[in-house]
Amino acid sequence: MSENPKTWIDRWVKGQRLPALHRTVIDLDALYRKDDPFAYLSDVIHRDPGVTCYVFTYANSVQHQHFSMPVTTVEHAAMMLGLDRMKSVPGKLPVIEPATAEDGGKGLLHAYSRSRHAAAQAFAWAKLRADMVPWEVFAAALLYELGEMAVWAFQPEKAQEIEDLTHGAGRQSRTTAQLHVLGFTYNALSIELAQLWKLPLLVHDVLNHENAEKPRIKTILLANEIARAAEQDWYSETTISLTEEAAELLHVSYPDMVNTVHQTALVAANDYHVYGVTPAAAYLVTTPPPWLNNKKSASEKPVKGLESGTPSVSEQIHMEPQPQILEQTIRWFSDKHDKPPTLPAIMKQAVQGMHKGIGLYRVVFAACTPDQKGLKARVVCSTEKSAEFNQFYMELDPPHLFTRLMEKPMSIWINDENRERFGKLLPSSVLKALDADSFFASSVFVNNRPVGMFYCDCHRDSDCLDEERYKEFQHVCDFVTAAMGQFSKKMQS
Repeated sequence: MSENPKTWIDRWVKGQRLPALHRTVIDLDALYRKDDPFAYLSDVIHRDPGVTCYVFTYANSVQHQHFSMPVTTVEHAAMMLGLDRMKSVPGKLPVIEPATAEDGGKGLLHAYSRSRHAAAQAFAWAKLRADMVPWEVFAAALLYELGEMAVWAFQPEKAQEIEDLTHGAGRQSRTTAQLHVLGFTYNALSIELAQLWKLPLLVHDVLNHENAEKPRIKTILLANEIARAAEQDWYSETTISLTEEAAELLHVSYPDMVNTVHQTALVAANDYHVYGVTPAAAYLVTTPPPWLNNKKSASEKPVKGLESGTPSVSEQIHMEPQPQILEQTIRWFSDKHDKPPTLPAIMKQAVQGMHKGIGLYRVVFAACTPDQKGLKARVVCSTEKSAEFNQFYMELDPPHLFTRLMEKPMSIWINDENRERFGKLLPSSVLKALDADSFFASSVFVNNRPVGMFYCDCHRDSDCLDEERYKEFQHVCDFVTAAMGQFSKKMQS
């Protein structure tokens, strides 16, 4: 039975709360025996997403009764609640002990640990940006993955199923797996829980991806993305790309950003005993950078920002899917916008999601010409500097495969199994212009009229096109059709 976030909360949460860490309970008990517990109270609570979340709920429920300003930091919450109320907090929560945690519990501990790492990164970057209240940024980053934590806590078998789909054979993107297993995304669940549990406004803002380009919000999003990517590989194309983006955000050099990220990861790892899981920083030691073990010269296999040299053509076009970017794209289309998005915004989101998120080397949205006799590129993303492809134009007469595609809403994947049959429907001039053996294509219709076509390929690397990427491509195209339909209604009203 497919659920939505609200019905899931009604069915599985039922007034329950995320558990407190066993170490937090012990440390708070010891702290409350000291003369000035408030001096170190925030340090202990900040390690624990479960306690942090509950303290905000408790404090904002109290402030609502007194009509005072909302609580936005743990320190503010503790001062408002007072010592007696704070002492009662651990007794109101279930407790999770790493030594006795089963599989679902270990998944939750892993999510807690990753969120602590992300919060440390966001806090360090906020201070570099001279943020007025960096502890607000810390708390929002710590609770950003609230939805995932809730599924690990209350329906762990579903969280594990999602993990299996994203890491096993025929892996799916995180967003696709979440939609497949739950019927909604972790982010959608986080939005509902943030409202239910009266979390600070910044938590709500960061979950609303209309705000994604605001520096404060982008700091939190990038910190969480790097914390997740680093668990897989500190030196992957994804982690390097995210670090470059963070460097640009903070206006620092890439090497300086790498140093900041690595040092901050080490600081966060000091709390590893609290979670009982291996921190991401451990892999900085156990997994050396690829260029240290590379027997080839640095110019043959450079690492961005750290080695010099010009990469070969094959290295220039090599891409890895970036699931977090695809997830952002789907969230953007799924979120409710105050105003219908503009056509340029729709196309930018879609093309970036296909190019970087799905990992398709060449992506173009070609719009129908006014006379409906051709398709002309409007938005292009490509790993290659090809003037011919960037100026993509295709005549629809005499009729061929793409002409048929523009007759009704449909998509097609040309591959080894059907190339001989469908290849005959493409004139040699088109095949020469595309210079690709395999590709995805999908027509876009609005109000039963063709408006254009998405075309994507991996140039000559046809092996990179697979069933999972095709499903993700179709998924994004469906979102575009829906968004353009809304835009059309806006223009007609």
